[in-house]
Amino acid sequence: MLPGDARRRLGIVLLAVLWTLPPALWAVRRRSPPRRATPARPAGHEPRRKPDAEAAPGLPLVAFDGQARSPSVPSDAAALSPLLDVAPPPHPDSGLRGVTVGRAAAVSPGLSFFFSPAPPPAKAFLIDRNGKVVWRWSIELDPGDEESRPRVEDVELLPDGSVLCVLRDRAVLKLDRDSRRVWECRVRAHHDLWPDSSGDIEALTHERRIVREIHSTIPIESDAITVLTPDGRVKDSISLLDVFRRSGYDYLLPRLQGALLDPKTGALDVFRVDHVESLDGSLAARSPIYAKGNLLFSLGNLDVIGIIDVRTRRIVWLWGPGNLGHPNDARMLPNGHVLIFDGGVDRSQVIEIEPLSQTVVWRYAAPKTFPSSVAGTAQRLSNGNTLITESAKGCAVEVTRSGETVWEYGTGENDTGPGGIVRMTRVDPARLTFLPK
Repeated sequence: MLPGDARRRLGIVLLAVLWTLPPALWAVRRRSPPRRATPARPAGHEPRRKPDAEAAPGLPLVAFDGQARSPSVPSDAAALSPLLDVAPPPHPDSGLRGVTVGRAAAVSPGLSFFFSPAPPPAKAFLIDRNGKVVWRWSIELDPGDEESRPRVEDVELLPDGSVLCVLRDRAVLKLDRDSRRVWECRVRAHHDLWPDSSGDIEALTHERRIVREIHSTIPIESDAITVLTPDGRVKDSISLLDVFRRSGYDYLLPRLQGALLDPKTGALDVFRVDHVESLDGSLAARSPIYAKGNLLFSLGNLDVIGIIDVRTRRIVWLWGPGNLGHPNDARMLPNGHVLIFDGGVDRSQVIEIEPLSQTVVWRYAAPKTFPSSVAGTAQRLSNGNTLITESAKGCAVEVTRSGETVWEYGTGENDTGPGGIVRMTRVDPARLTFLPK
């Protein structure tokens, strides 16, 4: 042990240190430069980290599930498209009839499949490069449906000649190659569906729900990706609202509590999901975002495209805010890029992006006669050309990488009759087992 006088001297030193240390630290802190603010990460890259409620008491916290989240972007009720139950308005340059441009040597091989929703009954066609009809389908409704006339919003061709049809807010319908009904699944379907490699069908559905964080009295159309079995039974359903809540991207959802809305508004179309497709897993070694079964989607009213991991129900990749305006379609390409039909407002465009670097590698913006904000699709063809459906104009064009038009087809008064084109897809006839050999 220390002698008594040594213990007294040590105690005096410790007391002096404790007495002078806090003022010294406070003075150093005052002389230190202020901490630089961390630049905000642009929306659409990685999910924002959840802020600590106690560390940031001044931030307005927006939460669906009791967790602190990033504040919402400013609400804009005018940015929400109305619920569309009618055909897109005719384009001033519509009226193209049959094949108006056809450079045979430059056109990608195959047959073209499309459907026209009006006049009833809706019809689907398979045509050759000269516009000759190879096969046709007629989508007849039950007598009980004639009065309400649900709109046909998508038709997908299967290799055996059967077709899957979306009847808006009514059902997913399967017809055989002779247009006879095979089965019907009564769900509030809309816009799009995707038959995947397993035989299951990813369909877009919605239901009206009050979400108080968005609006306390007016419901939203809460979209979901509903999985059907090959024989038309509901197998699973993934709520996009729940996915956004879970993934930390809910700051993209509008908050309309103080917005002036028409009290007669039936529902708010917050998402306007236009397309979904299931990834085949061929690129999974490159990145987990390409895992087999992951779902690529596009949301027109949120200006985003993204990928959902179906196992965790989380968004694993998202892009678009500040770069897109009402995207109508997004397709995964074999090289891992994503081809997007961006509807825009005054002018549409087709862009190709590399998801991992989030860079635009190709863009096609046609002349002023290319506005198709309500609907439109793009497909990359086997020879590198791109088939673009200009739905508002009622035609489809095939363009090269340099933007040159090598094929164009419209549905004026011709063999297919009027009615426009919602989506055209080029298909390999070798995959179609129902065609005569």
